[in-house]
Amino acid sequence: MLPGELCDPAAGCTWGVMVGRLQTPAVFHTSHPAQADDAMPVPWPPVLQEAQLRRGLGYYGSGARLERVVAKLMVGEPIVAATVGGSVTVGSGSSNLTENGYAPRFFHFLNATFPHRDHVLVNKAIGGTNAGTFGTCLERLVPQDADLITVELTYNEHPNLPFTSSDRKGFEQLLRKLLRMPKAPAIVLLHHFSWHQNIGDGVAEGLYYRGAEPHLATLAQYYDIPSPSLRDAVYAEMRADLAPFKVSKVQTCCWERPSSGKRIEQAEEADRGDYFFADVVHPGDKGHQALAELLAQTLRAAARNVAAAAPRSSLLATLATVSVDTDGGGGSSSTRRVGQQFAAVSVLPPPMIPGNADAETTLCAMQEDFQGVVADAHGFEWAAERPTKETFVQQKWGYRSRTAGAWIELEVSTKTSSEGKVLVLLGYLRSSAHMGLAQVECVSGCTCATTLFDGFWTYRASLRAMHKFPASQHRRCRVRVTVVPRGADDEGAAAAKKKGRPWGVGFKVQLSGIMVASSQPALWAYPAQAGDMMDLGG
Repeated sequence: MLPGELCDPAAGCTWGVMVGRLQTPAVFHTSHPAQADDAMPVPWPPVLQEAQLRRGLGYYGSGARLERVVAKLMVGEPIVAATVGGSVTVGSGSSNLTENGYAPRFFHFLNATFPHRDHVLVNKAIGGTNAGTFGTCLERLVPQDADLITVELTYNEHPNLPFTSSDRKGFEQLLRKLLRMPKAPAIVLLHHFSWHQNIGDGVAEGLYYRGAEPHLATLAQYYDIPSPSLRDAVYAEMRADLAPFKVSKVQTCCWERPSSGKRIEQAEEADRGDYFFADVVHPGDKGHQALAELLAQTLRAAARNVAAAAPRSSLLATLATVSVDTDGGGGSSSTRRVGQQFAAVSVLPPPMIPGNADAETTLCAMQEDFQGVVADAHGFEWAAERPTKETFVQQKWGYRSRTAGAWIELEVSTKTSSEGKVLVLLGYLRSSAHMGLAQVECVSGCTCATTLFDGFWTYRASLRAMHKFPASQHRRCRVRVTVVPRGADDEGAAAAKKKGRPWGVGFKVQLSGIMVASSQPALWAYPAQAGDMMDLGG
């Protein structure tokens, strides 16, 4: 994306830069550091109070990377900022994905506070994905020249796994890849909190400590990453069912409580603004505002520290100098303090999780790039599952067949710098209606065991899933996927026969991408998050 270019929704982002904003950036007076907060209001009526904002910034750390980026903004330089996450980051639950989701609101705050026509602000969220997909396809999905990256994946990560699981290792690998990107970007780990999904230990909803947040927050502390938390900010208000954080109803129909299966009542239209969640997962407009305000508060903290450490007039000189005199010679003491904090931020500690290692990715063919690996096909066509949706990602493009015996062959390189077998990951669609069974085999070049994947499940949602299998290394590994009939004892066929269930099997198979990795990434998606990704229905 060129400087000043608007974000193209077809590329998978939901909001771009605001061009032509030429106002003077906020000015901070070092004699009154608190004015840094006063000079950075959000450009909308705030939903969070000061106490909530303070609670919500549970961990800030040294702020070294973030303060370096904010210092650039304070002297009028443009930045590249990206948001990474699942459907909450896409904007699901808001009344307008491109305006009222937390990502476009945060970008609005950035550009209103530090206007520059050359800011590049992109939302790279993909609903229903977790750290494994972004970690495996980082170079494909995230701008490599990013200065600031926010990560929102807390709900999408498995809630009940040990640190040594592949999922937690995959999340740590993602953080390490982000931190090692060319410009040593500032990372902010934003935690969403889904009240209705946090159940367990006899608690039907709103269990404070369930979910991946405690583990991810620990990783953030280890890597010195600021991590604002919605749970920490407004849990007390949610529990007391106080507007606009009420959780006793949701804004849309029709949802069931995960703990009991009983329907959650839909709020009356006139009262919907009092309720935080649009559904059992996603926040409504005010919820997205709250998330954006937590990010804004994190930047305020950085600006306050930068303003206190050095006069604004000396920041340009500091930023222009890569090496800093740490022995006390040269420059004012305040400039040295700022420079020392900004220096050497790209140095990483060893992995926190025992046995974890940085993973190599050799191929990531997703979305439009997937077309380039198709070598031959019979009975498959390139088509959109939801052609009327706004963005390419939401439209769910892929190669689709509805006919038994149809096949498609994908040719990729499975060669890596390491020895032994690699892991091939094939993206496919799962749904509750008309879905088929497919056989996967390696037909030339590489070798692998013949495996099956099933596009059918009993959850009323469409979800991107990953079928993974080990394969030998070869520069021209050809994988064939064939739609096959179901057997008499097939689980999907048996489930479809149950009376009163809106299920059905068929021969529909849709493929959405292929990846090759040298180690197993975390590509888990749990049924409760099915609605986190796609629309209800087959």
